Amino acid sequence: MNKTGRGNVYARWFYWFLGSFFAGVLIMNMGNEMLLTENGIFSSASIIRLKYIEIDSGRFFQYVLKHRMGESVVLLVLSATGIGILSIYACIAWQGALAGMTITAAIMRYGMKGLLLILGGMFPHQLLLIPVKVMLFGWCYENCCRLHFPGKCMTPFYKSKKQQFLRQAIGLLWIAVVIMIGAIMESYVNPILISDLVKIF
Repeated sequence: MNKTGRGNVYARWFYWFLGSFFAGVLIMNMGNEMLLTENGIFSSASIIRLKYIEIDSGRFFQYVLKHRMGESVVLLVLSATGIGILSIYACIAWQGALAGMTITAAIMRYGMKGLLLILGGMFPHQLLLIPVKVMLFGWCYENCCRLHFPGKCMTPFYKSKKQQFLRQAIGLLWIAVVIMIGAIMESYVNPILISDLVKIF
């Protein structure tokens, strides 16, 4: 598949995410009476807990890394099956809807302060994790196509199986390293920023 074909795949992913995002916004607006209760998402009690919580960064890092890597491993395993491409779209839809619901809830609760909290909650780790997630989707897409749908591949095959394996292994190693760096930022840097942001509430 040429660069145009690759761009079309990425464009479909973007529009799928965008559609899921707006679906999440709609769900939150329609279900706000049930979802935005005193014990619901972004409740005042949860903000108070954020103000006074003491985070064990080491333990938090283990949790974050396990979560990030676990999600990636599931996609990698599924990429070896016939539903690998479908699993990518399912993951994009879930994350898009979740993003739409979360941002909408924060804005409905606290206005611009809520949006600021969301943006602060994404910095700086998501600057790495969002691009590497796209890289992971691309790797899984290629792996699934190579095994089950050769005509849909975005990159050419190597004639040597050893070269093909090496290229995929290097790509996977790069993804794992970036995820680990993102997890370090999420565990050790982001909590400091959040602890400062919640002081405005």
